[in-house]
Amino acid sequence: MYGAVMATTGASPARRRRRPISLAPLRGFEAAARLLSFTEAAAELNLTQSSISRQIAGLERQIGKPLFVRRTRSLALTAAGARLQRAVQQALAAIDQGVDELRGVGSARRMTLTTYASFASLWLVPRLAAFQRRYPDIEIRIDASDRVLDLQAEDIDVAVRWLPAAATPAGATLLIDDVAAPAVSPRLLQSAALRRPADLAQWPLLDLDDSIPGTERLSWTAWFEFAGAGAIEPAAGRLVFSFVDQAVQAAIRGQGVALVRSPFLHDCVASGDLVMPFPKLRMPVGYRHVLVVNPGSAKRPHVAAFCSWLADEFRRVPQLVD
Repeated sequence: MYGAVMATTGASPARRRRRPISLAPLRGFEAAARLLSFTEAAAELNLTQSSISRQIAGLERQIGKPLFVRRTRSLALTAAGARLQRAVQQALAAIDQGVDELRGVGSARRMTLTTYASFASLWLVPRLAAFQRRYPDIEIRIDASDRVLDLQAEDIDVAVRWLPAAATPAGATLLIDDVAAPAVSPRLLQSAALRRPADLAQWPLLDLDDSIPGTERLSWTAWFEFAGAGAIEPAAGRLVFSFVDQAVQAAIRGQGVALVRSPFLHDCVASGDLVMPFPKLRMPVGYRHVLVVNPGSAKRPHVAAFCSWLADEFRRVPQLVD
C-alpha cells in the first residue's frame, strides 16, 4: 500500500520512507518489553490488556518478526524484540527529555532502574506500591531486559545487579549475599516423607538452563554435593527453565522441587508459598545482589530517596530459621 502511494506521488527514491511503522504502539511495546507483562504495561499506561496485545500484534505484522515469546504465565523478548527495545527506549527517552525541556521541566522527579527480569517480577515490582505510597511524585522506570547496561552511557540512574562477590564494583552497596536451598510446595511435601537429601529426587528437579551465567553455582549437582548426598540421578527427571521466576512459580504450583536462592527464598518461605524441607542445608552461592548508582545521579534527592528505601527493604527481608 505504501509503495503504491509513493509511486503515484513521484517521490525520489532517496526521500522515500523504508517500510514505515505506526508510532502509536511504541509506548505500549516499550512498557511491555520493560515489564515483561502485557497486564502491567496496560496498568502503567491506563489501557486495557487487549489494547496492548493489539498494539504488539500490529507491530509484529508491520515488522514481519515476532517480538515476544508468549508463554503460559510469562513473556520473554525475542532477539528482534530486544533489538527494537533498545532503539525504542533511546528514542522515547530523547523525546521525553525534549518535551520536558519545552515544558520547562528541567528536574523531573523520574528515576530509571535497570535489573534482571526475575528480580523485577519476583521481588521489586511487588514492593513498589509501598514506595509509591510514600513518594507519589517520583516516577520509576524499569529496564528488566537482562542486559548489563552502562549507566552513564544509557543515562540510567541505578542498577540492581547479581554478580560474583569477587566482581563487586567499587562504590557498590551490598544488598544481600546469596544462599540457596531446596524449596517445595507445602501440598507436595504432604505427599511423601523426606528423611535425607537424596529423597528429593523422587520429585522432578526444577533446574535452570546451564547456559545462564552463575548457574554452575546453583545446580542440583552442587547442592547434593554440598549436602553430602553425592551424585544423585533424579527418579522423576528434570524440568529446565530459562528464568529464575519460572522455576520458582513451577515450585509454587507443585510441579517439583526448586533450588531457590536469596532473596526470593526468604519471601516464598515467609509467605508460606514454599517450604524448606532441609532448612539447615543452605548453600552459600558465592554471588550477591548489589546496588550501583550512576555518579551523575547520586546527589539527586529522588534517587537518594529510592536507594535509601531499597536498602531498608533488603534489611527487612524475612529471616530464614533452621
